[in-house]
Amino acid sequence: MPQHFAVYITLFRMNIAARILCCLAMAALVSAAAANEYPEGKQKWLVLERQGARFPEIVTVLATLPAPEVRAKFPVLLQVSWGYAPLANGLPTEEEIVRGRDLYANLDRIFGQGGIYAMSRTGAGGRTMYYYVANPGSHAEALRQYFDSLSPISVKVTKHSDPEWNSVREVLNGVN
Repeated sequence: MPQHFAVYITLFRMNIAARILCCLAMAALVSAAAANEYPEGKQKWLVLERQGARFPEIVTVLATLPAPEVRAKFPVLLQVSWGYAPLANGLPTEEEIVRGRDLYANLDRIFGQGGIYAMSRTGAGGRTMYYYVANPGSHAEALRQYFDSLSPISVKVTKHSDPEWNSVREVLNGVN
């Protein structure tokens, strides 16, 4: 059974950390490949909040799946995850939001034309970015160099075959 999300349309209904995350997401951190795959140059996003067992989770996801031919070009899901010292509600501090913004920009630069940023999950002291890529091996060295250049941070990158983009589809199916 899909998990259900509530879409928060107005910012005043969110706590301060969620407002900040929402504003960051609306700042259109869009990868170059995604901009080329959508005729209007920008895709629409949903910013969702879900109450987990202990902490809320903020999910930013493409509002619609790309066309089947686009998904076929980018069949591999790379999940880039890292932890942070959270606020009492599990969401990031302002310092972490700034660091996350830098990580997003650099990941978009690394994936460039070879990947599409499709979703992120933030909460309970961790973030996961979801990129769909054509060839995961072509990004490995650039990712290693980038993460090696940072101050110590624990990052986990996982790879999954997901040609139908089921990770995104499950979230979209759960939106009520």
